[in-house]
Amino acid sequence: MIQIPEHILLLIEKQLKDQPSEAETEQLQQWRSANPAHETVFRQLEKIWQESGIILQEPAYDAERAWDKVDLRLDQGKKKGAIRLLTRLAVAACIAGILFIGGWMLFHNETPALRLVQAAQINTPVTLPDGSQVVLRKGATLSFPEKFTGNERAVSLTGEAWFNVQHDKAHPFRIQTSRAIFEDLGTSFTISTNDEQDELVVTSGKVLFTNKAATTEKQVVYPNQTSVLNAKGFETKALNNPNFLSWKTGQLTFDNTPIDLVTIALRDHYKVFIQPDSGLMKLPVTPTITAKFNQQPVEAVLEEIKLLANISYRKQNDTIILFKQ
Repeated sequence: MIQIPEHILLLIEKQLKDQPSEAETEQLQQWRSANPAHETVFRQLEKIWQESGIILQEPAYDAERAWDKVDLRLDQGKKKGAIRLLTRLAVAACIAGILFIGGWMLFHNETPALRLVQAAQINTPVTLPDGSQVVLRKGATLSFPEKFTGNERAVSLTGEAWFNVQHDKAHPFRIQTSRAIFEDLGTSFTISTNDEQDELVVTSGKVLFTNKAATTEKQVVYPNQTSVLNAKGFETKALNNPNFLSWKTGQLTFDNTPIDLVTIALRDHYKVFIQPDSGLMKLPVTPTITAKFNQQPVEAVLEEIKLLANISYRKQNDTIILFKQ
């Protein structure tokens, strides 16, 4: 069950009526971005609003005070609970200036339940209702309906995940993050999101990458390309990282790779901060590594690198520092 706080409900009303202040818009966006399920619920309510097609006159009473009395819950519960919620939605509809009843019946009876998968401890494989395959990296969250209906297949993601999508041109597959929308154009790809940026790596097919804050800003990304969206905009370039899927495969591959790039790959793979010291990087010839590692702990990898490059390492607080022996 997803409960919408009353002050958020009021913000949603203002947003749908194009009446929010800048501060209210920011507050609502923070709520939507906090949980993929919040964004899905907002989009469903927005769809109900747009499809109802019946606009009532503004109420003569104090709408804000009335909203304070509304406890709106989206529930897939028992019939008695549904009737109670429907009654509350009818009240909310009058306050908001729109007839929600027809839309609510569509939403409550026909919209599939929302499923939320969290990869809390380990990488987690997920099969979507259309047969598309997803692997969530540890810490990622995916939200999607138990059954895809309508004209699109929409899911929401936080964290990092690999997708292998069943292409269906008539029902586009779209992934939402707090910052962007990704639309499959016949593809397998990886998406990584964090507070600073969204990154897309395409391995087959192509993906339409759209900035949610400015929907005219978009990129079509092709195989063996990576594209990053951050505060500066898009940056798309050729993929030169053979280990971008190491978190999924468990394999790390280095082919005459400079030690500074090796540490970047190890840092991302093991989520441990590793760096070369300044003396190591000032050597006349930067050490390189040629090796393959498969499902090995970081300590074993560091020991092998130590032998291959004739270097050593030490732990300093939470950091592993590589240095010349």
